Amino acid sequence: MRKTAAKKSVRRTGSPDSKSERVALVTGGARKLGASICRHLAGRGYRVVINYRTSRVQAESLARSIRGKGGEALPFRADVTRERDVKRMIDRVKRSFGRLDVLINNVGDYLEKPLARVSTEEWEEILRSNLTSVFLCTKTALPLMRKRPAGRILVVGYAPAGKLAASPRCAVYHLAKTGALILTKSLAVEEAPHGITVNMISPGTIFNSVKKPSDTASDYIPAGRFCRYADLLGMMDYLLSEEAGYVTGGHFVVSGGYAI
Repeated sequence: MRKTAAKKSVRRTGSPDSKSERVALVTGGARKLGASICRHLAGRGYRVVINYRTSRVQAESLARSIRGKGGEALPFRADVTRERDVKRMIDRVKRSFGRLDVLINNVGDYLEKPLARVSTEEWEEILRSNLTSVFLCTKTALPLMRKRPAGRILVVGYAPAGKLAASPRCAVYHLAKTGALILTKSLAVEEAPHGITVNMISPGTIFNSVKKPSDTASDYIPAGRFCRYADLLGMMDYLLSEEAGYVTGGHFVVSGGYAI
């Protein structure tokens, strides 16, 4: 009696759902946290689209660095507060890759100023940067993301977002980030039937933040240190994983106990 040879399990490189084929778009991806996210995702095998507005030199340098390590990166200039630019960017992603699996809404300008001194232009700029950009990028990306299962959308938030409390000198920024959290939760419910999860990751005070309540972390952070990029990247890895496919609409505060 002849034995039938057991079939070997072969992993096909470049299969539709292999990580090496997946595409991630990071808004504000040329500098600081955005650049760290781009490098991290590229190291995990994602093809990365590095969005930037003014940081062309940094974006192109980052792309070269990723390519030098065997990754794939596409720097693309777009003002994500302008619908025309966002549509142009998503069209380029579609033409270049034919898919979009991960959208990281990282753009968000900061403003610390008493409300009585905030100009109408500053008010509108902070809302456009932190809230309108999330709406425009997500809305425009959804038709492409819905074509594949298990899409992931992450919004970089702000630890106190969602707290109904006074925010002296940071009211406009707080308002915009809380609005982005409501948008995150609303999108999570609407996109769950399409297999797309939408979550917010909110750092506390990052080590290189321009503004800090104190230069000594232990003065106000229970964990006694400032937030590192690695703290956020670990949470991001989980939310992008298959294991987190049932996790959506969440607000994940990564702050060492601050602002909770």
